[in-house]
Amino acid sequence: MIFENLDDLKAFRKHLHSNSVMRNVEHELRHDLDKYDYIKCPKFTGYRDVHDVYKHYPRGSTRGQDKKPWDGLLVEVQYRTRAQHAWATAVEISDILDGEQTKFELDQSKRGRFFALASEIIARRHEKMTRAFSELTTDDLKSQLQDLEHELGVLGRLAVLKKFESSDELKKHNVLNIYYDEKGRPALEVIPLSTAQKAIEKASKLERNQDSINAVYVRSDNPNQLRSAYRNYFTDPVDFVKIIQEEGEIDAV
Repeated sequence: MIFENLDDLKAFRKHLHSNSVMRNVEHELRHDLDKYDYIKCPKFTGYRDVHDVYKHYPRGSTRGQDKKPWDGLLVEVQYRTRAQHAWATAVEISDILDGEQTKFELDQSKRGRFFALASEIIARRHEKMTRAFSELTTDDLKSQLQDLEHELGVLGRLAVLKKFESSDELKKHNVLNIYYDEKGRPALEVIPLSTAQKAIEKASKLERNQDSINAVYVRSDNPNQLRSAYRNYFTDPVDFVKIIQEEGEIDAV
């Protein structure tokens, strides 16, 4: 769930946990409220949001001999601000572009530090919170981030990821393909197809093409829903670049 700001996020989560809501459902929260609060205590990678994990019991379900396979299913709800979501999906797309796994790092590389610094800059500006790099001023964060950008060029590669603008061309079956254009820059191509079989075959063919970075088949009856569900392909990387450049005054290389 994505919110405009931290106040809206906290207000909604508080309402969701309130007696007025919880007395009407059977779900059980499986942890203390602060256990998965990665805004209050961010991961060393810079990952920030809040998770709630529930054990799900539909109305009228039984917990004895007649228990259904889905009774007691664990369901996770994630809460993020738009800025946090832009950061998280930029990490995923950047990893795809560069063949990395930054989000799963056990030890922090230079690339990992880049995103951790960027996350802290966003937190200080958007949420008025200092939760990491307490020994560094915001100017120190900017300086180190700029040095890493000069070395790694992360923002530069995300900045040239072209956005697909025309929803009219989207159909029920589509292949989203991130590829290198004629100038060697990453770009997004959306390929509408008439059937699921054709879309699957097209995605498989593109995956074998050395110019294709990542190809995925997606299905949607509504083009606007497709754009929303796959914001990380359509807009989030560019949103992240704008946030960092505006808030951190960092130049993309």
